[in-house]
Amino acid sequence: MKWTKAELLNLQDNQIEFDEIVQFDNQNFDKDDRLKGLKDVHVSGTGAFGHSRDTFEFDLTIDGIMICPCAITNELIEVPFETYSHEVFSFVDTDEIDVHVVKNEIIELIPVVFQLIHLEVPLKVVKEGLAEYPQGDGWRVMKEEDYEKSKASQIDPRLAKLKDFKIKND
Repeated sequence: MKWTKAELLNLQDNQIEFDEIVQFDNQNFDKDDRLKGLKDVHVSGTGAFGHSRDTFEFDLTIDGIMICPCAITNELIEVPFETYSHEVFSFVDTDEIDVHVVKNEIIELIPVVFQLIHLEVPLKVVKEGLAEYPQGDGWRVMKEEDYEKSKASQIDPRLAKLKDFKIKND
C-alpha cells in the first residue's frame, strides 16, 4: 500500500480503490505491553487526488483481530476491532493538524494503518468467563464485588471496643 505521486496523477478519475489483507511483522509488538499481535487485518477504502490543495485523501475501513494480554491472568486474548478514518496526505509542507506531509513523493499507508489500529487498543481486557482468579503465597486477586462485601463486614479497628460496650440501666 505504497504509491508515488506520479502513479496517483495517472489514475483514471484521480481516484483509487483498494481492498487488501495486511500482515504486520512481530517486531512491531516486542516493546508493546497492550498489543501483542494482529491477525486477519483487512484494509479497504478509496482515495482521491485534490489538485487544488495538492493533497491525496483516503477514506479507510480497517478491521481484524488484535491479540491483547488479559489484565488479570496475562493470557493472550483475541479482540475483534473495526475502525474508520479519513486521512489527508499533503505533497507540500503544511501546518495543518491531522495532515500527513509526504516525503520523497511516496505515500505509505501501512504506518498510518498501524497508528489507527493502535488507537483502538483497549486499556484493559479481561477474559470472558474467568472462573478462577490467580493467587499465590499470601496474595490473591479478588473480584470487586467480593472485595466490597468483605470490606462491609469488617469493623473499623478504632471502633472495635464499642462492640463490647453495654449500657446498664438501674
